[in-house]
Amino acid sequence: MKKILIIRAGAIGDVVHTTNLFRSIKQTYKDISIHYLTSELIKPLLIEDPDIEKVYTINPKFKLFSSYTKELAETLKEENYDLVINLQPSFKIKALIFLARIKKQYIYKKSFKMHAVTNFWHTGTKAFKELKEPKELKLYLPKENIENAKKLTKDFKRPFFIINAGGVLSKRQGRTYPVKKWVELGNKIQEKYNGTIILNGAKEDKEILAPLNEIKNVVNYIGELSLIDSCAVIGEADVMLSGDSGPLHIATALGVKSIGLYGSMPANRTGCFSSGINVISRKDCVPCNRRKCKFLKKSKNIYAPCMEEISIEEIIEKINL
Repeated sequence: MKKILIIRAGAIGDVVHTTNLFRSIKQTYKDISIHYLTSELIKPLLIEDPDIEKVYTINPKFKLFSSYTKELAETLKEENYDLVINLQPSFKIKALIFLARIKKQYIYKKSFKMHAVTNFWHTGTKAFKELKEPKELKLYLPKENIENAKKLTKDFKRPFFIINAGGVLSKRQGRTYPVKKWVELGNKIQEKYNGTIILNGAKEDKEILAPLNEIKNVVNYIGELSLIDSCAVIGEADVMLSGDSGPLHIATALGVKSIGLYGSMPANRTGCFSSGINVISRKDCVPCNRRKCKFLKKSKNIYAPCMEEISIEEIIEKINL
C-alpha cells in the first residue's frame, strides 16, 4: 500500500480531531503517502503538517451532477489511491468516491460512547490493524504566521488569556456562555492576574460581543484576523477560555491550557482532548445534543440554564496559574 486519502470537510474542531488518525498511521507505516480532502477554509491548518503530503479542497456545498464535481473526481482518480478513509460519510461524498474510482473505502460511524478523536481513530483501525492511538493532539502552523503572532503579542502583559465568546447566535444554545458573565469573568481574571485578555471570534459576533470591550486591558481581535493568524495568536496564549468550539480544540492541539465551558454538552464526546479542563454544570442534562434547549421553549432568553449556572468562581479556580 502506497497512497491513501482521508476526507473530512466539516467543522474546524472536527478536522482537528482527525489529526491523531493520520498521525498514528504515519508513525506506524512511514512509507505511506497521506492526502487529505477538506474545505478551503480549513486547508491552512493542514498544509504545514509533516505527516500529510498533499491537501485537496472541496466546496462543502458542491452539487453532485456538476462540472466541478466531475473535475474533482477526475483529479482524485488520477492519484490512484489504494484506499480512502471517509470521515464525512454523506451521500454526496460517497458518490464522489465512486466517481473517483477508489475501490476500498472505510467509513466513519459516529458514536457517543467515545471521544470524537478516538472515534475517528477507530475508523482508521479498520484499515490499519496495528495503529497506536496518540494521547495528544498536535497542529503545525506556518512559520510566517507564528512569527507574526509573536510580533503582535510581544508587548502584551503576561499572563494573557484568550476569551472565545463567539457563537452566541449559533444553532446549539448549549454552547454559549452569557456575554454579561464573560465581562464579569474577564474583570475577575484581571483582578487576580493583571495580565492581557484577547477577544477572539468571527466578524458576525462583533456587535453582540461589544460589551466585552469593558474588560480591563482587553485587546479585541474579533473579526480582525484570518483563521490561521487567529490560530497563531492562540498558540501564544497562556490560557484559552471557550465554549465547545473549533478555536477551543485548536488551542488544545497547540498545547495551550484550555478551559471548556460545556454546560450539558457531551464533554466526554467533544471535550478538550488530553490537556484540557472541562467545566460542567447541570449534570442531570448531560449528555444533551439539542439545538434548542428544552427549558427555553417558551422563553426569550438565548442562553441555556446549563451555561448560566457555570459559576465564575469555578472557572477562576480552574485557571490556577
